[in-house]
Amino acid sequence: MGSPQLSSPANFEQIVSKFGYNQVLKKRNRIDTSGQGGWDSDLKDVDIKFSYKSLDGELEVAFKNVEYVLNSMVSSWKDVYSVNSYHVNLAETREQVLYTMHRLFLKYIGTRGPIWEMNADIIATAFTEQ
Repeated sequence: MGSPQLSSPANFEQIVSKFGYNQVLKKRNRIDTSGQGGWDSDLKDVDIKFSYKSLDGELEVAFKNVEYVLNSMVSSWKDVYSVNSYHVNLAETREQVLYTMHRLFLKYIGTRGPIWEMNADIIATAFTEQ
């Protein structure tokens, strides 16, 4: 069956050793990334640096970090079939988040992205006997 493989790009080694935070888990053909934020992926030390100046910039860098981590596992956004994102201050930033996430999904996954104008999204997983 094989054990899961925890991994991180080489420049994240200090983060792994200090916090036990791995960027990605791979088991067989499934890849799960850890939460990717808007930090500078060219880490020089354990202090995570945020290089964005705006919410749009933070989201753009987070998408680039997902791409960076996927690439470290010989994968890319073209292989992604599901995305969860978490946001704070949505009461103040909802419209900007919707617009930016929609733009970034089009850029990174093309036309197979979600409908970001929805107010709710329900996902179900089922098993079948067949």
